[in-house]
Amino acid sequence: MGASTVTRVVTALCLCLAAAFVSGLLLLQHHGDPGAVSAVSQVCGGEKSSCEEVARSSWSAVRGIPLAAFGLAFYLALALALALALLGQAEPRQALSALALVLLGAGLVVDLFLLGVQAFAIHAYCALCILTYVLGLCALLLLLPARQWLRRPGGTFGRADGRLALGAWLLGALLAAAAVLAGEVALGAREAQRQATLLGPAPTTTTATAPAPAPVPSATAPLPTPGGPSPRALAATAPAASQDARYWQQRAQQLQETLDDPRKLETYFSDKAQREYETTPPVAIDTTDVPARGPANAPVKVVEYSDFLCPFCRSLAGALSQFVPQAGGRVVVYFKNYPLDAACNPKLKQSTHPGSCELALGGVCAQRQGKFEAYHDKVFSTDLHNPQRADVVRLAGQVGLDPQAMQGCLDDPRTRDTLAAQVAEANQLGVAATPTVYVNGKKLPRLNDFVAVVDKEARKKGFLPLQPQ
Repeated sequence: MGASTVTRVVTALCLCLAAAFVSGLLLLQHHGDPGAVSAVSQVCGGEKSSCEEVARSSWSAVRGIPLAAFGLAFYLALALALALALLGQAEPRQALSALALVLLGAGLVVDLFLLGVQAFAIHAYCALCILTYVLGLCALLLLLPARQWLRRPGGTFGRADGRLALGAWLLGALLAAAAVLAGEVALGAREAQRQATLLGPAPTTTTATAPAPAPVPSATAPLPTPGGPSPRALAATAPAASQDARYWQQRAQQLQETLDDPRKLETYFSDKAQREYETTPPVAIDTTDVPARGPANAPVKVVEYSDFLCPFCRSLAGALSQFVPQAGGRVVVYFKNYPLDAACNPKLKQSTHPGSCELALGGVCAQRQGKFEAYHDKVFSTDLHNPQRADVVRLAGQVGLDPQAMQGCLDDPRTRDTLAAQVAEANQLGVAATPTVYVNGKKLPRLNDFVAVVDKEARKKGFLPLQPQ
């Protein structure tokens, strides 16, 4: 293997490792890892960037496994093949470079398909996803000279040393795939744990007393005027200036301590959000014939505007399904549709979740047949891509709904009128994203404060404080 060939293989290896790193970052983001989410947001331009939109789409996973996991395993396998290709001058090593070239070619075809999905199905582009496509393409171009070995890889791998090299790569690739799968399972478990605390912790019955703030200094002394106080009297006001300096120094120190302590910072944002909630005037929301979970006479009435294809709505649905039964009759949650689909949402210029209007119509029909909760849970647990009317009928049949009655209900203009009324109400309230939650008519600024707000509202009606789980 000549020096030029070695340089090409080494560079291609580095490119594949870089693509694996980016894929790993996207995998962490898919599972809501805070550090990864923050990093992707910074690269892509904010929390509501196109990268986030692609990650939220139903195309981001295949049968529950994120595409980023496939990408990570793929690029790790490629890197292993190229690393083995650097171990010697033998023909099997060079054949491994040709094998990597073939895999990169196949990967390029998949990349072009995914790019088309972003362009025509999602209508948003993930810059980091495209970066992996570019890295793979560059690696492919670097390995093009290895195409001469494509004429004889069978003969090369047919020899003992060739079989050994191929076997080593296959074993390594399988181990890499197994490691990625194990990592995916672990990340899923961590995500489920975060979901369990998505609504925030129950407030403790005793809270630590915050340190008393420094006394606010008095106004600075006025300048001396003719006929005013004597110099001796003015001198008595000198301590006010030093008190003023000490006050602001203490305030600056308290602010820095808050920024440096994650718990204090979280407390600050929580207090700010709850003050915002308390000062917001309630709005009237119609809950007639709206599916609900929890006792109708609960003191805390929650209205959730949701999209059946929204990953964050899925997480919220799971968290609420665990919380409501444990809330001791304190809360009832009403589900209202707000599909991010231009087919039924006139506020949208383009669809974020195409097909969610069909699922929402199915939810309205499931409510009429008395099986909304089963339909709701089934849809959120199913991996769907741009679902059509037939998918809605199929899912309805799987949870015991009458398919013919469902089909007739979906065709009924009154069903569309019901959905249109929910969407219009949400747009009038200013709902712009899902999930959006109202507690007793007031918009909840942060989901993390849900339990604390519910507890506070229930205590106003005479309920005992919620106990931490």
